[in-house]
Amino acid sequence: MTTARKSTARKSTARKAPARKATARKAVKKAPARKAAPRPVATAASAAKATAPGAADLAGGLRSYLASVEAEVRAVSALSERIDALVVDLNDLRDQQAKRLIVLDTLRGSVNDKSLGSFLDSAIRPRKTRVPEVIPARLT
Repeated sequence: MTTARKSTARKSTARKAPARKATARKAVKKAPARKAAPRPVATAASAAKATAPGAADLAGGLRSYLASVEAEVRAVSALSERIDALVVDLNDLRDQQAKRLIVLDTLRGSVNDKSLGSFLDSAIRPRKTRVPEVIPARLT
């Protein structure tokens, strides 16, 4: 078994820095400005790995813009489907109206009474539309 030796290293004592004299300041020379080291030329591989500082913000902005465009496309598609369904319903109703008008016209041809004839004339005459149809200029 060996005994542990004591360290013989001396401890250094803290020393006070010499006081500066306010009156005898030496003029401090500024170090000459360093020239910037030339930047290494970026290769295609390193350019692909490193992204520009604003690239993440740009990509995020483009993603949100694309998401809003997709939402608008979905909304327009839903409106187009609704319009298609309404047009199909309108065409069915117009077909039914045309069939009824043909029957009324046949009936009017067979009536000799003036009062009944005037009633059928007013029933057969098409009404003015109550709601004007607005067609945008870009569709005409």
